[in-house]
Amino acid sequence: MMKRKARIAWIWLALLSMAVLAACASDTTNESKATPIPTETAAAAATASPAGQESPSAAPEKKEHGANGFLWKVTGGKHDGYLVGTIHFARPEMYPLHPNLEQALQEADFVALELDLTKVDQIKTLALVNERAILPEGTTLLDRVDGRDYKKFQEILKKSLLAAGAPMLDRYEPWYAAMTLESLPAMKYMSTDGIDQYIAKQAHKDGKTVLELESMEAQLDIFDEFSDELQKLYFRQTVDNAATAQEGLEQLLDMWTAGDLEQLEAVHEQFDAEGDKTMGDLNAEYSEAILGKRNAEMAKKVDHYLRDGEEGTYMIAVGSLHMVGEEGLVSLLEKKGYQVEFVK
Repeated sequence: MMKRKARIAWIWLALLSMAVLAACASDTTNESKATPIPTETAAAAATASPAGQESPSAAPEKKEHGANGFLWKVTGGKHDGYLVGTIHFARPEMYPLHPNLEQALQEADFVALELDLTKVDQIKTLALVNERAILPEGTTLLDRVDGRDYKKFQEILKKSLLAAGAPMLDRYEPWYAAMTLESLPAMKYMSTDGIDQYIAKQAHKDGKTVLELESMEAQLDIFDEFSDELQKLYFRQTVDNAATAQEGLEQLLDMWTAGDLEQLEAVHEQFDAEGDKTMGDLNAEYSEAILGKRNAEMAKKVDHYLRDGEEGTYMIAVGSLHMVGEEGLVSLLEKKGYQVEFVK
């Protein structure tokens, strides 16, 4: 049971990981040699494909399709739309996506993402990270976390592809050190476009208008504004779940491939229930920052697009966990009067 809970916990972290985490390791062509920080080490180790590389489905495929994913049709506004619950990484065999997803992408005139990962300026991103995450002079990571957690963190890094960058992480706040640790299981998949990056590339290739629902600055600020107590707990949970992270990632990829909506909804329910148990009063702060506030802002923008936006069909593609639950995008749009239907 404990192992299963740990895997579920990592799935939450993976589903909630910001697009900014993928952005930090999405482009090895613009690495800053003057300011080496851990994200560069991650990018080099991952050997991620440049943003301009041909997308995975461009090559002829014998199979009918790979992943089913999560797709909803939205009607009832001035314009029709689609919701796509994404993940920030993928296996090569997940492409091409289900015909329903590919058709929805083809129909869309506008594609709205958390961030457009094809337009990431690596040097600017690293500078933004440094502005927010570097600790004050004379302060180290060990000053901000428990010694037991710090020791375990160092042991994990020394056995990883980021071993060379481990000393540099002493300069960073707990939230960023935790995010770096979260990136490790996904490195084996970094040479394949994640689902959101694939959608962005296809949209640009077909001349569609690509919109961003959030900014790099806003996503970084969410973590940087965590209280010291929440950062410390977030770091601890990430370290404690590291042993089952790879297994959790594989389960997440399996879930998205199958398009198992019941499992996605169950993960969300467990996110709330287990969060209360393991985080106590801090769960409200965490959940509101990661999901509640962001979902509300996204729903407002989607409502604007579908009611008052330019003529056309809109696709909204954001992290899968943003879609479900009472305060998820599906429910919020239904409360605004839209009809939202899951597409099998």
